[in-house]
Amino acid sequence: MLLNEFARRAVARDWVVVDHELTATGDLFATTTRLVRDAVLQVAPPGAWRAAGQRVGALLRSIEVSYELAGLSVGVARSEEADARASMDMARDLTELLVSLGEAARDHGRGVALLFDELQFASTAPLGALVTALHKVAQRELPVTLVAAGLPQTRGVLAEAASYAERMFAPVEVGPLSDADAKRALAEPAEREGVQYDEGALLRAVAFTEGYPYFLQVFGDHVWRYAAGTPVAAEDAERIAPLVRDSLDRGFFVFRTDRLPVAQRRYLRAMAELRGSEVSSGDIATQLGMRSSAQAGQTRDALIRKGLIYSPRLGRAAFTVPQFDDYLRRHFELERHEPRARRPSDAARDR
Repeated sequence: MLLNEFARRAVARDWVVVDHELTATGDLFATTTRLVRDAVLQVAPPGAWRAAGQRVGALLRSIEVSYELAGLSVGVARSEEADARASMDMARDLTELLVSLGEAARDHGRGVALLFDELQFASTAPLGALVTALHKVAQRELPVTLVAAGLPQTRGVLAEAASYAERMFAPVEVGPLSDADAKRALAEPAEREGVQYDEGALLRAVAFTEGYPYFLQVFGDHVWRYAAGTPVAAEDAERIAPLVRDSLDRGFFVFRTDRLPVAQRRYLRAMAELRGSEVSSGDIATQLGMRSSAQAGQTRDALIRKGLIYSPRLGRAAFTVPQFDDYLRRHFELERHEPRARRPSDAARDR
């Protein structure tokens, strides 16, 4: 919703808006070049391009050819030296692209807003290249900006991509709504349609949803369909709450667990057993029956990459959405790690 509001305000000021939702398997570099292409076509039609617009078109054609020849677009394995060289090439190419795009937009009295959702999925090298390019754009005071949203680990992803990334952006943590705002989110749309909530119903809804915007939407939808009438009473909210929980289980939480490997699901279930807003990696390992948190390090990292958990500080882990721990406790048994039995060959290796 916030990205939509940024887009609305940018369009109202005659800025070009291009957007994309990243995925775990997406390519940020290829996505950005595509968005630049879309943006320059919206800044002005090719027949009206001035020198900067023509330069963007030429750069896009050059980049497409050079990266296909290098094998980058088909995932050919490369050495660390080649990866480092490719990172520098990406930074150079994105810088030239965004600077030229900014100059083209300025020539036509426009601006360009790049909007990215799920930025936590961005890979380090292309994100670092994008930050480098935006830094140069800012130095030249060109009308190109980036607005991005992501899960809590996004701040760490940015810091890993470029040491000065946090100085370039103004990170804002968007947590759950306050009780007052959560009540308004339910009551005001309903009032516009002639439906009232009594205070008891609002209190029950806010307590159930914990102020999480999507949960509020689902609760409001179920009230609209199943409440006895207006005003919506506390008894209505109490009766509807189990229906909302079932809907979230089947339409929200299940997609976070149904294709997880066993080790990852066990890790999440052990986290849930600890019942804290954030828990120690060592305590999770203990729940799993492991000797140290290092044994589960790869599992933890995989869950962070998938956006299911994040690390609020060193050695700690937390779920990215509320009530996931409750769902896990209700649907999965706690399973402990079973060490592999030692074989005679193991003893021989130990000697």
